[in-house]
Amino acid sequence: MQDFTVTSQRRAELYHWFTALFSAPLVEDDINEFGGYDMHAFLSSLATLDPLREATEAFRVQADQVLRLKQPQAELSGQYQQLFGEPSLLDTSALAAPDEESLFLMSILLHQHGTQLQDDDPLNACNQLEMMATLALAAAAANDEQQCIALLDQQRELANQLLLNWLPAFVAACQQQDSLGFYAAAAQLLLAMFSMDIHYLNNVAQ
Repeated sequence: MQDFTVTSQRRAELYHWFTALFSAPLVEDDINEFGGYDMHAFLSSLATLDPLREATEAFRVQADQVLRLKQPQAELSGQYQQLFGEPSLLDTSALAAPDEESLFLMSILLHQHGTQLQDDDPLNACNQLEMMATLALAAAAANDEQQCIALLDQQRELANQLLLNWLPAFVAACQQQDSLGFYAAAAQLLLAMFSMDIHYLNNVAQ
């Protein structure tokens, strides 16, 4: 049970981190963290996992390049607006049309657990990433086995019915449209992490 709790907390941390990367333009303090020890240690820990090594190192390279820009915050914010303004690549319905059952699932989860993001749109990619984090933390804190199983089932449904459908298209669109390369690298790392996570949910987690 202790291993499950630690794993769930780590999974939640990763989903929270990706939500923060994509939900709003990064401010100067956020960007400066890419050159700090904590971020270096965080990325190095991801790179120890074979399925994440290549994508992590590619993201590290892009983060270092952002730090070398003449106006990092302004240039990265401009790229963010191009990708995630209007129309936004965060609108998952433009990437893969969800069926009514999947949309109903996400709407119910938002009603049950809420969201810390300003936009509570069930089709917003960041709301779905944030919900994965929320459900993982709730499962880690659950004292009742049946409640824990139910929360794991919700994570599986969300991952398999929604994220799995739009995430590859999201990565491809970022790669095509991101002239700086930072968000394309972040999206590729997200996909690598998600591929590990959905395998864990479908084949390991009980």
